[in-house]
Amino acid sequence: MSDSPLQQQLNLARQAAARRDWREASRLCIDVLRQDARQADAHLILGCAAGDAGAASTALRALRTALTLAPERGDIRLQLARCLVQSGEHMAGECEADTCASLIGEDASQLDLLATIYSHLGKQEKAAPYAERAVAIAPENATLLSNAAAILVFLGRTGEAEAYLRRALQLAPRHFRSHWQLAQLRRAEDELHYRSMLVLSAHYAENGNAQAYLHYAMGKVSEDLALWQQAWRHYARGAEYRRRDIRYRSEEEQRLFAALRQGFTEEWFCRGAETPSTGEAPIFIVSLPRAGSTLVERIVGSHSQVQSLGELPHWPLVVKKQTAVSGPPLHSAEIAAAASTIDPVAAARDYCAAIRHRRDQRPFFTDKLPGNFLYLPLLARAFPGARFVHVARHPMDAGFAIYKQLFADAYPWSYDLEELGQYYVQYHELMQQWARLLQQRMVTVNYDALVAAPETETRALLHGLGLPFEDACLQPHKTPNPAATASAVQVREPVHRRSSGRWQHFAAQLQPYRDVLENAGVLPLR
Repeated sequence: MSDSPLQQQLNLARQAAARRDWREASRLCIDVLRQDARQADAHLILGCAAGDAGAASTALRALRTALTLAPERGDIRLQLARCLVQSGEHMAGECEADTCASLIGEDASQLDLLATIYSHLGKQEKAAPYAERAVAIAPENATLLSNAAAILVFLGRTGEAEAYLRRALQLAPRHFRSHWQLAQLRRAEDELHYRSMLVLSAHYAENGNAQAYLHYAMGKVSEDLALWQQAWRHYARGAEYRRRDIRYRSEEEQRLFAALRQGFTEEWFCRGAETPSTGEAPIFIVSLPRAGSTLVERIVGSHSQVQSLGELPHWPLVVKKQTAVSGPPLHSAEIAAAASTIDPVAAARDYCAAIRHRRDQRPFFTDKLPGNFLYLPLLARAFPGARFVHVARHPMDAGFAIYKQLFADAYPWSYDLEELGQYYVQYHELMQQWARLLQQRMVTVNYDALVAAPETETRALLHGLGLPFEDACLQPHKTPNPAATASAVQVREPVHRRSSGRWQHFAAQLQPYRDVLENAGVLPLR
């Protein structure tokens, strides 16, 4: 028996959704629902389309309708969990994910998505079994192997991750992300992997995504082998390909920083003397990416009184919600301008509610989301008992470390040397203003000093935070805490100085970045 016209139309909508043609899928689903509003799949597809467009409230409404119509459907509940997590409702998202586990059975793709949801929640220990189950069910799927490897790296299980990646590349030599992951995993000792990637790069010259992954990977291998000029050529090519795919205007970033400087003044900050406390004692660790904040967090998180919570996404989400500014950007000049008008007590209450399910009995916890530096004065008023750690690095080392890293969706300013320099200047000026406001409430850790004299600097850091010294803080590489950052591999090693001064190998190539910093007075003119 052939499908009814309605089912045929729904099948076409499923096919459009599978190829991510959301406009066509939505058009078909709307027509289906005009004929029969109880078609759960049509609501599901509309929810996925809205989620992809960043319309979280519309997506949640459609997915909840679908779930009401088909409460036994694990795939619908899984999409609802993902949408909740993406919109910042982590507790509800985890609840839905937990329910999914018994509903999705042995579907490898759904198990992989469940693992990804847990990973985004920072629950790597919960994510790993589902990722491994997905691989066991579909052992020839390179993408599932790559995803599972990423989670195992966060957990420090690098040997197993490497085995997954090598298997992925045996199955699919053109799985470009796996090449990049493998290069990040270990220090290269020869050029074998480099040569295979070079051949691939020549064959896929028109594939921008492939070129970005391969050039960053070849740059890493070349740097490991001290082939400095070769390394730079690949990093620069990778950055060029990545920049082509990004919509970014530095003028918008400048408006954001200007709004922050104008809104969070000394006069505004002094109003906070009477702000009531939530009872929580967060330690906010802020920095630019790749500046050493993961190392500092692991030092502090090794203390018996401190719970390490990683990069919590909640504060920017709370700020945006409190400002009631609509639209997809999480950071904008409009949000920044409105942020100085919100109630710090209400913001603190919402933040604490969002992370309550993550907290244990330890009196202190860390939040090391780098971008929290934008709102330090607001955080200081919201949490009178909070401590702040700013991890600073030599501007040239900081710039090089950022430029050579391929990020997922964050830091669009990092792929062009002049744009990177402009962002660094804005960050530097803002942190100077925040230091004047927070004064002794902010502890500054110099990364180069820390890796040169770990015990001296660790003792000073703990003293600044009001914590007694503990020997465990001198062995941060031994802490079992997951590390879901670009430094996930490096922080499993004892503290070392290999990265200090590394920029000097690339001084000539970094000159456009340096020029911006010198012209702004961040670095002295030579």
